[in-house]
Amino acid sequence: MEEKKGNGNRNENDFRDQSNENLENNVTRLLDKLIASHDRRIRPNYGGPPIEVNITAHVTTISAVSEVSMDYTLDLYLRQIWKDPRLAWESDVEDSLTIGIDMVKTIWTPDTFFPNEKKSFFHEATSHNSFLRIDSHGNVLRSIRLTVTANCPMSLHTFPLDRQECALEVESYGYSTKDIIYHWHGSNAVTIDENVHLAHFTIGEHYHIERTISLSTGNYSRLTAYFSFKRNIGFYLIQIYFPSSLIVVISWVSFWLNREAVQARVAIGVTTVLTMTTLMTSTNASLPKVSYVKSLDVFLGVCFFIVFASLLEYAAIGYLMKRTRNVPAASPVQYYETGYLFPLLFTYFNRKNFR
Repeated sequence: MEEKKGNGNRNENDFRDQSNENLENNVTRLLDKLIASHDRRIRPNYGGPPIEVNITAHVTTISAVSEVSMDYTLDLYLRQIWKDPRLAWESDVEDSLTIGIDMVKTIWTPDTFFPNEKKSFFHEATSHNSFLRIDSHGNVLRSIRLTVTANCPMSLHTFPLDRQECALEVESYGYSTKDIIYHWHGSNAVTIDENVHLAHFTIGEHYHIERTISLSTGNYSRLTAYFSFKRNIGFYLIQIYFPSSLIVVISWVSFWLNREAVQARVAIGVTTVLTMTTLMTSTNASLPKVSYVKSLDVFLGVCFFIVFASLLEYAAIGYLMKRTRNVPAASPVQYYETGYLFPLLFTYFNRKNFR
């Protein structure tokens, strides 16, 4: 009985292996047939209506939102969906095939790029992070994992109480609207992972739009996703606002000191002025050199003016005291003579009347 059972399992495994081998052979022949009749140099529906490419993006990480370089970096899964009738087939083999990324080199793919990117790269650990999926109707899905550093012009007038809005743009590099039109795939085409957190910013709402850009070479379809970032003020309260406010309070200590305490008042005034200067310099060193006044500059400027004014107050008091000492005092003899002037006149007139 055991020998028959063992033979039965062996026969079942052999049949399964043979079935899998037949399936692989059928898929191989199918792919070879599709590639043989496919020209990757020509877009689908060439000479007809433009092909529609649907885009979805899932953001997994947002990092390095920089005010100095005016950019931000994000990791995302970019998925492109389009229909190529040349890749459709009628067969009972499979309704959908997930194929190795090497087949991308043998079929037509959109030349999608990011117009506002500064740099980007694919992830290749442990292999190229992408896949290609084709169904029997010719619908193609290509998914790629990317890291993109995109340009983000920022307005720092209300810094650090500002809110920034950064964009990520998607467009075809060579095909105009006569050949390719991009669309966001559904209302939730752009999503952000729930574990995405930033140290200096709070991620707000995001939205996406579709538009057409007119360039010298033609009109191009462009997709834009906007991400809102609200700056967290906690860091600046601890590192800038509280220290500068305490420096101002320390400068007021000289108002309660004796006017004769020259060394103490000068030491407090000069120390607070130098400390405020150092704080302003170190703060602006980490910010871009913009030509307009920021909200933080106004606050630090007022603090510096108050500290400097407290030092000028002691200088003004010292000058006034010096002028008071230089004024000549009245002679005691004059007071003495003036004090006896009226009694002498009174005695003189009394004697004259008596006579």
